[in-house]
Amino acid sequence: MLASSNLVQLIKKIAIDAVKASKPCDYQIGTVVSEKPLKIKMSQSLILEEEFIHLSRGVADFKAEITLDGIKTRQETDVAQDVTVQADRQEVTIHNALKKGEKVLMFRKNGGHDFIVVDRVVG
Repeated sequence: MLASSNLVQLIKKIAIDAVKASKPCDYQIGTVVSEKPLKIKMSQSLILEEEFIHLSRGVADFKAEITLDGIKTRQETDVAQDVTVQADRQEVTIHNALKKGEKVLMFRKNGGHDFIVVDRVVG
């Protein structure tokens, strides 16, 4: 009975060690040290290069379509008058790229060296 209990404990320890060794997904906080090329400092001795970094939409420039309905503008004629403009959909660029010095929240790919930056860290 005692031997089977030790065997169970040994199997549990081996399983736990195997999971830890595979480096499961874990979050990290980093600091942007370069914008182009993007580099993020993880610790004193580790700086992630751009090829290992993936960005979510919340931390990158991206294009979006918007509609500007009911915008008032001044029409320049002999007599100035306000005109309401009905606009079609327009594509705009949202400038949301990471800046040097910003802290970011990242997740490491399970068992890998790649990270995804999901958001900025405030406070």
